[in-house]
Amino acid sequence: MGLRCLPDNDNRIVLWRNTIKLFHKQIKVNYTGPFFAAGYKNYRIESPLSERDSGKERSPDIFSYGPNGWLVIELTCDDGESQRKQLDDDKNLDPRDLSSQYGWPVFATAPDTVSSRLLFNDDGDHCQIVVKDIFDIKKEQNIQDNLLRTELTAMRGRDLTKLPEIPFSLVPEMKHYEIRRGLVDIVIQIFDPKSQGKTPNQICEDALDQLFKNTTSKSREKLIRKINTEMEVLIRSELAGYLEFKDGKYRVTEKFKEYPKTRQVIALKLQTWARATKQRTWADFDERA
Repeated sequence: MGLRCLPDNDNRIVLWRNTIKLFHKQIKVNYTGPFFAAGYKNYRIESPLSERDSGKERSPDIFSYGPNGWLVIELTCDDGESQRKQLDDDKNLDPRDLSSQYGWPVFATAPDTVSSRLLFNDDGDHCQIVVKDIFDIKKEQNIQDNLLRTELTAMRGRDLTKLPEIPFSLVPEMKHYEIRRGLVDIVIQIFDPKSQGKTPNQICEDALDQLFKNTTSKSREKLIRKINTEMEVLIRSELAGYLEFKDGKYRVTEKFKEYPKTRQVIALKLQTWARATKQRTWADFDERA
């Protein structure tokens, strides 16, 4: 799925894409991400783990495991706030959950902890990777897994913009305006003459792409609720009369089928919807409200 309409400067999606591509391998372009190369080939997105001492449930942004240990990564676009406390707390996550909840190996040691950012900020005694354009790594001495540390440091200076993209357009933690931007191309697909419409779950699966299988059903349900909130506004505002929710699917109306040349107008209306910064709800367009 080509993300033609997604702005290149959406920091959160850039941060997530550039981090996730470190877990993948692309044979055609001779690229192997450092996490993949160190054996960290399976990962989970915003999935629950409990703290050893309190049993409190937490959901790190990403966690993974390799042959020599396991790993937790926290991603942030907030360049002014340290992730030190969150990463310190991640050291207390219970490795037994890896087996009981996910069928992964159990490790005797605490996880390696990494922050991923677009700009450097001091996150305490934890490894920090910077993934905006050129890959950089700080405080790599805090990585216990020697192989992982070697692969990450070997990546230093690599131009991430020249590596293959993983074309997901949404992640569960996104805000309302980010959700709209990530939905533009998917909505355009609904207006294809061959489209039978899309269910909210299909939209979620398309948007998460390869992340779908690595995300919990709870996180997907939360994301679907966000998607529905923004889609409800769309069919009552910019695309009123052209797009509807019927029989469990978002689909084009008979009005659009009669005037197929309006597709360019639809694209412009979607751009207006995607650029809106104010949070709106369906009640803003309900005559009874």
